[in-house]
Amino acid sequence: MSVTNVGATYSAASSTSNSSAVTTAANNELGKDAFLKLLIAELQNQDPTNPMEDREFISQMATFSSLEQMQNINSTLQSMAEANKFSAVSYIGKAVAFTTGEGEDAKQVAAIVNSVWFDPDQGAILDTTEGEIPLSQVEGVSEV
Repeated sequence: MSVTNVGATYSAASSTSNSSAVTTAANNELGKDAFLKLLIAELQNQDPTNPMEDREFISQMATFSSLEQMQNINSTLQSMAEANKFSAVSYIGKAVAFTTGEGEDAKQVAAIVNSVWFDPDQGAILDTTEGEIPLSQVEGVSEV
């Protein structure tokens, strides 16, 4: 059976081959809505003389539940990242302490934050009087 959804074709093997595998034709992610539609289509088109085993159905529902929870976690992480961006802005005009170098060359430095910019890989970057540092390296903050 074949189900077409949002430009991608998803194929599910028949229940007689004991497979509930789903493959994507165009490297698209299978969202929870598409997964649920696929499951409904599979149930509607199953062979009445050889219905889907209850274990297969439970397994597919567990997969659907896991997918939904992963999307919820992703949403929570995105909102935490956004909150981190806004908290970094509050450092502008304040003195921050951080360590530069490693080993014997390590020294603690205090600098005033001039501006903040955001790098997709490193997150918030503070532009200070002593150079740019990632927010994760800040060890202390104080008023000037």
